[in-house]
Amino acid sequence: MSQATATAATPRADWSLPATLAPFAGQINDIDSHECTPIQHWVEEFGSAIAALRDACLPIANQHAGRAVESGLPPPLVDDQPINGHTVWHRKMEYAPGAFDFERRRRVLDLTGVHRQILFPGAAPIFAHALINKADDPSVFASITTDRKGYGTRMVDLYNDWCARLSREQDRIRPTAILLGDTPDEMYQRMHRLVNAGVRAFMISPDTPPGGVSPADPALDRMWALASSAGCPMLAHICISENFLRTLVWREAPDFRGWKLGGEFSLDPWTLSTIHFAVQNYVTTMVLGGVFQRHPQLRFGVAEFTGHWVGPMAENLDRWHLNSPFPSDKGERPLKRLPSEFLRECLRVMSFEFEPVGRYIERFGLAEVYCYASDFPHHEGGKDPMNRYLQSLQGHSPETIRGFFVEHGKVLLPD
Repeated sequence: MSQATATAATPRADWSLPATLAPFAGQINDIDSHECTPIQHWVEEFGSAIAALRDACLPIANQHAGRAVESGLPPPLVDDQPINGHTVWHRKMEYAPGAFDFERRRRVLDLTGVHRQILFPGAAPIFAHALINKADDPSVFASITTDRKGYGTRMVDLYNDWCARLSREQDRIRPTAILLGDTPDEMYQRMHRLVNAGVRAFMISPDTPPGGVSPADPALDRMWALASSAGCPMLAHICISENFLRTLVWREAPDFRGWKLGGEFSLDPWTLSTIHFAVQNYVTTMVLGGVFQRHPQLRFGVAEFTGHWVGPMAENLDRWHLNSPFPSDKGERPLKRLPSEFLRECLRVMSFEFEPVGRYIERFGLAEVYCYASDFPHHEGGKDPMNRYLQSLQGHSPETIRGFFVEHGKVLLPD
């Protein structure tokens, strides 16, 4: 039985790429990984101003590490695990090799045949972002009592500056800056500064209207255009935020106006297409609101939201696009192509290694949307992701397998 079809096994220290992937060594693109800077190293890595956030997060970190909640700061940790198949896939979080030493992370990429890797935030920026989203809830990080949103924003800025430095130092690891802003102009200005500083990828909150407006609002076109021209993908990663159901500003865009109002609910394309699929609302809004039509080179990546919804969403959007019986005063359909065509070109999705990606492709097509992702060094990435994905893709063509591991992720990791 070949490695491509074998049951996933515990990787040995002498692990090597599965035989099916061996021809792709050095070409694989990994669209989800994380920095895992230990809490005791936050200050030296991100700056002394982060000390207040570190102290507020210490009880959580101690609990997660199995230490007494009231324990103080743990001793320094050295990223010195040997780099081999067992440690790479079995050691998790800050204890994995290359978790926070990025010279060593590049050696991990060499071992696993990866050319480039997207790097999402670790605990410090994640908690800073959570503080912004929970600034009005004093029970969250209760020790931070003054200008909570402002402080969280400054901590995200420290992390974003760190992303720019790492981006300038090398090109194989692409850290994602967290894009914030209360207005479209503020978001554009932040993006412009970070692009000039060297950032190559941006993470947005998928349940928060960007700059307080719909993603399809033309006020954001300047930002989408900048991301397109700079070759910077926009990325959505699961995060601590609970804002999706708090607002209907998503449908406040030109392409959603002028439609007949029904007796029970609004009959505009946005409402009809998001009744059952709120989790993919951000992408739906961008597609139906013409963002990808206006900015065809813009690329949008989705990580850790699973992948089962992509095919049904594409069918749903196409169905309403082709069959809406309701009139509009626009005189013609705003979109010039099927929504699924925009998804095929502009959307890339990371599924978990336990998902039946091969079955999704068999049912719905859209193979171009799915990409390999390790989630290194997080637990959700599993202990043998490459073989698990290969099992799912068993019976698919070599072209599909190469596309999944190599080609599809390139649009999120361009030269």
